[in-house]
Amino acid sequence: MGRPRLEIGTFGDINTQLLANGRWKARARFRDRDGVTREVKAVAATEAKAKAKLRGALKDRRRGPAGTDDELTPESTVADLLTHWIATCRADTALARTNGARPRKTEDTLDGYERVIDKILIPALRAVRLRELTTQRVDRYLRSCTPVSAARDARTVLSQACKMAVAYGALDYSPVAAAYTPPRSAPKPRALTPDDAVEMRRRIVKWQGGGSKLGPARGYDRLRIFDVLLATGARIGEVLALTWEDIHGLDGDGPVTVYIGHRLDKKSHRVDGRKAGGDSYTVTIPEFGAAALREQRALGIPFTPVFPTRRGTHQSEANVRTHWRAIRGEDFKWVVPHSIRKSVVTAVERSMGLEAAARQAGHSSSEITRRHYVERSVTVPDYTAALDEYSRPIRALQAAKEQQAG
Repeated sequence: MGRPRLEIGTFGDINTQLLANGRWKARARFRDRDGVTREVKAVAATEAKAKAKLRGALKDRRRGPAGTDDELTPESTVADLLTHWIATCRADTALARTNGARPRKTEDTLDGYERVIDKILIPALRAVRLRELTTQRVDRYLRSCTPVSAARDARTVLSQACKMAVAYGALDYSPVAAAYTPPRSAPKPRALTPDDAVEMRRRIVKWQGGGSKLGPARGYDRLRIFDVLLATGARIGEVLALTWEDIHGLDGDGPVTVYIGHRLDKKSHRVDGRKAGGDSYTVTIPEFGAAALREQRALGIPFTPVFPTRRGTHQSEANVRTHWRAIRGEDFKWVVPHSIRKSVVTAVERSMGLEAAARQAGHSSSEITRRHYVERSVTVPDYTAALDEYSRPIRALQAAKEQQAG
């Protein structure tokens, strides 16, 4: 009777042998993903080390293309599933980039998903087996998860991961599908008025002058960063990623343009592409933005980034946001760097229309601009001409009534 056939991704007994040179060899039969059984070997100084080395080799052999264990089963944990899912997403994104295609999920999106996994999902569901991940358990977890924004993020990530588990046969159905859906808040876009912008600039100047008198001014470039944000309507990460090669026309009499085509990753390194895979674009900026860039260049800082650190690297978004919170004051607590982008888009929309505002923001759809960026005006334009067909007969009746009264 022959040996029992191994399941794919499993191995048989580990056997050891003392070699002539005094070292130990450990070996085992492993059935690969192609269904072929092969012998795997490892050699080390002691028998225990040889076995440990072989187990490591067998574990590596089980790993799939995404660098995770190739098999998800009902006995796998939620941590196993999430690790496999995020690694697969990153592999898919990298492959799309290699092939010159637009990935379904950008690196920024995946970084956000990974934070949700590490900070929200893993602490709560780490060791739960997939067979134990029922709709009831997911529902209770989502209802207990606070704040609501964290519950929404947790549901988004867990739902996508569970779809993979269903596809792989590790789950019969997605336990998230019928579970609690946290309400989605829809804050209305809010823009700074011109007077608000002037006040923010005043507060920045005051804050910059409040540091030590002995060293350089703290946040010496915060006012110029504010002005470039207001001149371009770009995101803070896109402005901090600017290099002098992205700026054109500073020395001439014509328009000054800024190329928006890079962003900062989570380590504050400049990378190609905009958030969510948006297309790169070039924007013409007003004179106050050009003046801010000329002032920054006049400092003679010998680095490529427009707004560098003292070491010549790109400044982090976190550092700028920290200073921003110290500057803005309680009455401007709602103002964040992204508020400047919304302010620019709102101003363009009111002056030149929604399509122009969408182009200023680099949006692929004006619907995105309308829903998330433009502050709706509370003053309705003068549309009285459209009511003339009602006005004429009413005025005629009023005139007749007045004539009779006279």
